[in-house]
Amino acid sequence: MGGNLKWVAGLTVVAGLSVACGSDGGGGTNTTVILTKEAGDAQSGIVGTQLPLLLRVRVQEGGVSKAGATVTWQTHGDAVVNPTASTTSTLGEATTSWTLGTAAGAQTVDVVFGATNAVFTATAMPGSPANFGKASGDGQSAGINTEFGSLLVARVSDQYLNGIEGVVVNWSVQSGGVTLAATSSATNLSGLAVAQVTAGPTVGPAVVRATTAAVAGNADFTLAVTPTPVRIGAGDIFYLSIKNGTSNPAVDTAKVGTPVIWTASGGSHLVRSQGTPGFDTALDNITTGQSYTITFTTPGTYQYDCGVHGSQMTGRVVVIP
Repeated sequence: MGGNLKWVAGLTVVAGLSVACGSDGGGGTNTTVILTKEAGDAQSGIVGTQLPLLLRVRVQEGGVSKAGATVTWQTHGDAVVNPTASTTSTLGEATTSWTLGTAAGAQTVDVVFGATNAVFTATAMPGSPANFGKASGDGQSAGINTEFGSLLVARVSDQYLNGIEGVVVNWSVQSGGVTLAATSSATNLSGLAVAQVTAGPTVGPAVVRATTAAVAGNADFTLAVTPTPVRIGAGDIFYLSIKNGTSNPAVDTAKVGTPVIWTASGGSHLVRSQGTPGFDTALDNITTGQSYTITFTTPGTYQYDCGVHGSQMTGRVVVIP
């Protein structure tokens, strides 16, 4: 053998460079496998569409690009890759296309070779506005001159029902005695736009309409302005008009259709009609925190006492047209 080669304890040394044994101890070359993302990561696109850049990886084994290796691509949800398995080129590279799933937000694709893997990420954005309608707040009622308890909420979404941000929704009163805090609002990240409504002094139904230039059609919210209830306290031992402070008798005036509510603040009481005209007497006693409600439909003066305490607790409700 030439002067540049010699055997040293079974290890060949060439010009001072050593050839490492394999990690399996079998005397082969280093077989460490590296899977590297080369292109196509962190893209963004519209849901249900193909991303512009192919996903590309490189496989190296022992520091050398590996040709002829098969890598597999794994999607999540309804996303699609094509192909689902690809073979590396002479440069050790493999590619696939990625069509995003239909759910907006973060999406991923896994690529696997043997025991190694990598993860590609993408951001799926909603498509064009395609749907518009009521989300919540329909069918509410509120007492006169009070705000409705819940906001009116309309939603704008794409063909896959992903909410779309930044779409202007217009609000208008079509009928009834209600007012709007604002005549337009923009959708949030979930595609929701809201309106705050206040009941006016006139009892009756109302309709508030939501529209948007982004989608044809409208969404009508049906509301109702109701009389402010007459409230009467029942304590030990008295009936008390919450509105004017009269007690034993508690004297109240209510328009036809106005709820009259007795609420117990202590003890046990039974609202009992007395005389003519009469009304439906409570069937059970009310105790602390419990209530009994009557809505009078006919004008007249209605007398009542307590079925537990009798004439010690009295009141009357004057019902007017």
